[in-house]
Amino acid sequence: MMPFTRRLAFPRRQRGAAAIFLLLLIGGAVALSAFSSDGTRMTADAAQLKRATDAAALAAAGAYAGSRDANIQDIAQRYVEANLGMDRTQLEGELTVSAQAITFEDSPGVRVRASFVASSMLASTPAQTLEVASAAISRQRSLEVALVLPNTLGENAANLAVLRRLGKSFSRRLIAESEKTWVALVPFSQAVNVYDPRHANRIIDWSRNGALRPVELTSLFRSGYSGLNDRRIPDRRANLLCMYRGLNRNQNYFWDEPPAKQFGIYYRHDLPENGSPGAPPISWVGPNPFFGQATGVNDTRWMVADRGCPNAALLPLTNDQAEIDQRLDQMSTRFNNNYAIAMGWAAMALSPSFQGDAGWGLEDDLPRDFDDGTGDRVKAIVLLVNSTDQRWFDSDSYNAWVGERIDGVGDTPDESDANVITQRFRNLCTSFRARRLKFYLIVTGSDETANNDLGSDGNVESASAFRKIAGPGLAVCAEKGADQLYLPGRDFVATEGRIQARLDDLADELRQLASLTTLIE
Repeated sequence: MMPFTRRLAFPRRQRGAAAIFLLLLIGGAVALSAFSSDGTRMTADAAQLKRATDAAALAAAGAYAGSRDANIQDIAQRYVEANLGMDRTQLEGELTVSAQAITFEDSPGVRVRASFVASSMLASTPAQTLEVASAAISRQRSLEVALVLPNTLGENAANLAVLRRLGKSFSRRLIAESEKTWVALVPFSQAVNVYDPRHANRIIDWSRNGALRPVELTSLFRSGYSGLNDRRIPDRRANLLCMYRGLNRNQNYFWDEPPAKQFGIYYRHDLPENGSPGAPPISWVGPNPFFGQATGVNDTRWMVADRGCPNAALLPLTNDQAEIDQRLDQMSTRFNNNYAIAMGWAAMALSPSFQGDAGWGLEDDLPRDFDDGTGDRVKAIVLLVNSTDQRWFDSDSYNAWVGERIDGVGDTPDESDANVITQRFRNLCTSFRARRLKFYLIVTGSDETANNDLGSDGNVESASAFRKIAGPGLAVCAEKGADQLYLPGRDFVATEGRIQARLDDLADELRQLASLTTLIE
């Protein structure tokens, strides 16, 4: 017999009430979920928009610090839209962005506001307007840049015109509307001219003991000249003052030491036809000064204005564009080249050891102290090189004491000479890095110049030689590979556009390094 099972029956009215209650419960859950989803979505959208305005404020503040003409509204709009991420489609239809210039603790800045209308998923809930704001300021660090430009035999009138245009454009881009940026110009040939009419005693103040009356010129001084500071000396009449120190390896021209009583003085003992314009040659009877002695075979000797000393003198740090333009216009074609000597003087243009009247005679404690690791000061050297048709560099008598060979170099060129040159650049660059000097190199050059030496054929592969010999040493200066640019091209005329583009990018990079941009809200 089957067991008896009893079913409980509910009235139809009770079953209907339960169904209605279940529907109400489900509806409440859906509504609660919709409200929760609305709140989460609005919070996420506001957070995303805040990240976008943060990025916009930083970008606009940096641009505004660099130039008061910067279109901060356009920058803010573009940066907000670019940083909306996946919420862009949802936000941009109801999005408004505004940018306002501000000042905070004497630093320029920008405040970016953005708002959007957030529509609810629930028809009964009105749309809400959400607003966010971000503000950033840009504190300008000290920026000092030495621009090093060749004035050698390779720079004819057309190339000098290019260098003038490049120098003027680069300096304008650097110092425009900046109160903490200065540029020094370092024109160079075999040496660097440091003559300054405002510091007429520099030749005396910077000369080491005996430098004004070197022993090898004893016979000249016996003929009536008082010393190399005599205004009748050709270089003095031509306003040329090329000086030297620290020529031996590992000395690095002592660029980071004070200048007082430290320098020798270059002069050019040469035939009259090898002099430069600006002063007539002088002559006397005596031994050959090349040997660094006061004795020897007497003969007629000549001193001429030094073609290896640039007509345009080093211009110490300045933010006066008119002064920079004037010095660039003074550049002229001179003689051979010595890059390491030019680099040494560029570093001296940035060295705090040259502060005050004992140095460059600048105000505002220029050159400023070296950066102590905080990044508050940026110092940089920018060197332009034309390596075409260079049969030698950094291996002539300007790199040696009078009567002596270059340290480490023998009487005839050989592979060891190249090694010494490479080492000189390496040592110099190591000293730059130790003082946090940034270094940027732009080289143009070609190996396609015919070798016209007697009995020779083929081409002068000078561009390749420069890169092989100087390149490894100079690479030590670079913080990154892009800091050194080698361009194929015979001269600056051929590569002007590419150099201009690089200098524009470099000016922007340096200005960015000199700007500390931070959010304040």
